[in-house]
Amino acid sequence: MTIDFTCQKCEGSFELDTQDLVDGTEKLECPHCGVKAPQAQVDDFIAAFTEMQAQVTALGKRFAVSMAIETDEVDDDDDDDENEDDEDDDELDEDDDDVDEDDDDYVDDEEDSDEP
Repeated sequence: MTIDFTCQKCEGSFELDTQDLVDGTEKLECPHCGVKAPQAQVDDFIAAFTEMQAQVTALGKRFAVSMAIETDEVDDDDDDDENEDDEDDDELDEDDDDVDEDDDDYVDDEEDSDEP
């Protein structure tokens, strides 16, 4: 079984054999521009895909299963919220000088300016 991908950066299309992806013999990387998915995200995808294969196999005893999944069909607000959270985390990481070393809590610059 293969999965078709289209790179969001260069719009190049490629496909990967699912077993090679699961085995780790193929990496989720665009062959056109080299963009890669984060390894943690790839690991989660492989785990979810492996579970889906197991469930389809179980259903296959009673039903023939055929499916196509398009990214825009599974996009929802939860993904946007996660991406915003990741961006917020990145912003906090960049502002390491705003962290009070003593208690590791975020310090608001405005609070500091109010002190005598």
